[in-house]
Amino acid sequence: MNEDESKPYGAPGEPPLRHPFRPPPGGRGDLREKGWLPFRRMAFWWFLLVLGDLVFYVLLTPIWLGLRAAAWVAELRSRARKSSTSR
Repeated sequence: MNEDESKPYGAPGEPPLRHPFRPPPGGRGDLREKGWLPFRRMAFWWFLLVLGDLVFYVLLTPIWLGLRAAAWVAELRSRARKSSTSR
């Protein structure tokens, strides 16, 4: 392993960065410090989360259960029809 392979900070074919943990020129400091989330984004996130829950649990789950019940009834009718014709 040569010296370039031991420092994986640079792009392939380029020399490694001199200071890999320093922000780029013109950068705004440490990218790990993100700060607080604006209230409107958090409110929008909660709105979408509640809307998704309502759509899934209130709308889609009863539809899915109804389809499963219809399939179950159709299977029982099919079995009853097969058993009555095989006698």
